[in-house]
Amino acid sequence: MNTIVQKVSSLALLSWALTVQAQEPLSLDPSFQIDLSSWYVSGILPLEDGKVIASGQMRYQGEILFRALMRFEADGALDESFYQSGLGGGSITPWRGDTFYVGTSQTVRRILPTGYRDQSFIEMNTSPLFSSLQGGDYHVYPDGRILMSGAHSLYDTARGYVGIYNLIWFTNTGHLDTTKTHRYCNGVIYEIEEQADGKFLCSGTCTTYEGQPVSRIFRVHPDGALDTSFDSQVVGGSVFSFLPLDDGRIYAAGRISRSNAPDDTLQVVRFLPNGALDPTFNHLNDFDLGELPPTSNNTTGLPSSISDWPNDQLLITGGFQLVNGQQRYGICVLDTTGEILSTFADQGVGTYVYQNFTYGSIRGSVLTPDNMLYVYGAYHGYTDGTTNDPDQRFITRLYGPDLNTGGAPEPLNTEAELRLYPNPGTGAFVLDFLLDGLATAQLLDASGRVVHSQVLTSGTERHNLHTGLLPGAYVLRVQTADGRTLRERVVVQ
Repeated sequence: MNTIVQKVSSLALLSWALTVQAQEPLSLDPSFQIDLSSWYVSGILPLEDGKVIASGQMRYQGEILFRALMRFEADGALDESFYQSGLGGGSITPWRGDTFYVGTSQTVRRILPTGYRDQSFIEMNTSPLFSSLQGGDYHVYPDGRILMSGAHSLYDTARGYVGIYNLIWFTNTGHLDTTKTHRYCNGVIYEIEEQADGKFLCSGTCTTYEGQPVSRIFRVHPDGALDTSFDSQVVGGSVFSFLPLDDGRIYAAGRISRSNAPDDTLQVVRFLPNGALDPTFNHLNDFDLGELPPTSNNTTGLPSSISDWPNDQLLITGGFQLVNGQQRYGICVLDTTGEILSTFADQGVGTYVYQNFTYGSIRGSVLTPDNMLYVYGAYHGYTDGTTNDPDQRFITRLYGPDLNTGGAPEPLNTEAELRLYPNPGTGAFVLDFLLDGLATAQLLDASGRVVHSQVLTSGTERHNLHTGLLPGAYVLRVQTADGRTLRERVVVQ
């Protein structure tokens, strides 16, 4: 999912950073607490002013109706100035200003900063060319166009797209994009993720794609044509999260079955660019439910989200209480070889009962550029190893990882080793930084997602960055061949 653009005050950022540094890394921030009683949060969007937008099925004690989209103040209280509504339910994708996209059970909506629906983006089902059926995932392009997966009906007789399609493009007004080639398969595509080269990873229930046999994890070109150079040999299961790397390797988390794997089911894997399992990564980590009850289609603990963590490590969240027999309550960190680290040992979320079922999982996380870690999901209570707060509900704010150790991002570039100009700028920047080896420059949005990446040439001092990003605040992260990570705040006007 894509970018949010947020202009930030340098003074506010400095004050926030000083506050963060004074706290124990990964400890609970008790100043933030949400009083919801049920049911779950499936996506969040932390804002620069400390407020948080949440999507899911949410209600307070004593309420009858659920709300699918809410905004909370910086202390977790309900933000009465925001339109709390049923417009959401799924993942949130930040876009332009404080405008964002949110998934529903079947389609996508664009929401204004007030919480109301952006009327310039139609309700997709009002189009005579489209009718939603089975929801899937969605991707937002920088200009606001949408690629949506699932299984939906098209009625574009003029261009011959009639029947069930599974990868469908829409304009930035929500209408079916009649300039695109919509794609079909013999099942449902539930999860999609764009790689740095514009290709899309896909996962679902299909075994053929436009008549060609595919694994349960396959890849398509930017226009949706099948990429036959990729073969994951996955025959079953479900992927809940992809994390593509700049070098073409791919992480995937969920329940992943391969007929030729050492075990029947893998839960966190790393693929090589051609789809083969990376032999340098441990694919046999055992995520276990612990005391959580199994469901009809799940008897093991499932990782539901995989995201970047400092030093190329991985933050894993999900519905588990044990990893390789070690207590991790919905959250853990793996190193680059797939080995579990001591981070979050005996820490994480507690359980609660709703409609006779016990919940206790972390659906996902957001590490903000200002080094605050938000986790969200379906749970009551959070323990950070020192403080056990049973009143934490569904969204928890933690102080981020230690900024002064090798196990976390380095602080902002206080010694001016990087020089970026013009800053603020319009999206094209010059970076002055002498390199003795190759380096990677990445720009991260307010959600911590990499939105621009390029390789910096060894032996040169001046590097041109043509980002093409929308106006807003970003963090430039430069990772050098000798293991250093340097950061600088960047503003696009």
